[in-house]
Amino acid sequence: MKISGAQRYRLGKILHFKRRYVEALLRGSKVTTIRRGIVTPTQDRVFLEADGKVLGEARISSLRFTRLGDLTDADAQRDGFSSKEELLSALREIYPDIKQDDWVTVISLEDVTRYSKPIPLEELRERAPDNLEEIARLALAHGVASTLEERRFYALLVSGKRMEEAAAESGLGAAGARRSLKKVLKMLRSLGAVRDET
Repeated sequence: MKISGAQRYRLGKILHFKRRYVEALLRGSKVTTIRRGIVTPTQDRVFLEADGKVLGEARISSLRFTRLGDLTDADAQRDGFSSKEELLSALREIYPDIKQDDWVTVISLEDVTRYSKPIPLEELRERAPDNLEEIARLALAHGVASTLEERRFYALLVSGKRMEEAAAESGLGAAGARRSLKKVLKMLRSLGAVRDET
């Protein structure tokens, strides 16, 4: 499929929602989210955020690119709406200037998990920044990873491993990796090597 003239967006680790839509996802009455433009995820697991709080996480199972006007009633039902008209009305609330021939991305989600207690978005960003690979490169370049396990952890991140895999393979473990990231980010900020997370 040739896609030209479409807006393109990179999706990081956080999917932002209005509260009612994230609740529908967590209940299972909604299994997709439809976003304007061509959306390219950087990872398959994403956090589900509404009102500054992360309520859970999910796995992106597939992407489909289509024109707004080509969405169907079946698309609407998977997205938690009773009809295509209801879906289009909701999309126009979010994107008032969207047109029938604009491209949209239908993101299918599975393995949806609700957290027992919501996590403030800022706390999550401290735990696992979006640009992990770049932070890992900087940690190694500036020599702020002090132990062998930490250096192995950041080298594994640079090689493309996911945070969970790198934490396990390096011997740091999940809690140790989070502590190390927090420490390394603080040191890199003090050196002026990274800006505060946005």
